Amino acid sequence: MSTAHLTQVDIETDILRICDRLEEDTSLLADISVQRAEAEATFKQRNARAMVEQTGKVPVASKEAIAHLRSAEEFRVWKILEAREKATQQSLLALRARLDALRTISANVRAMT
Repeated sequence: MSTAHLTQVDIETDILRICDRLEEDTSLLADISVQRAEAEATFKQRNARAMVEQTGKVPVASKEAIAHLRSAEEFRVWKILEAREKATQQSLLALRARLDALRTISANVRAMT
């Protein structure tokens, strides 16, 4: 969008587009957050089971390392979803900042006409 000849209609169109994107990303964040929580629970359960299944006199550090190796895929899935969740949160923050800027521009364009 060019700022040289910005009209109220241009601004309102962009505001509506950003509002739609905010709704989409908010829904996406909710979905990703649930997936992340489920992945975290799966990892923790798998990791705990791997710790408990180890018998004998094994040093705690070794038990933890073995348990982590046995639950590495679950840990990977959890961390990827956690990263997607954070990225979506940042996207929402950026969209909100852009929306605030457009509101200010809109007020200035209205004042000029």
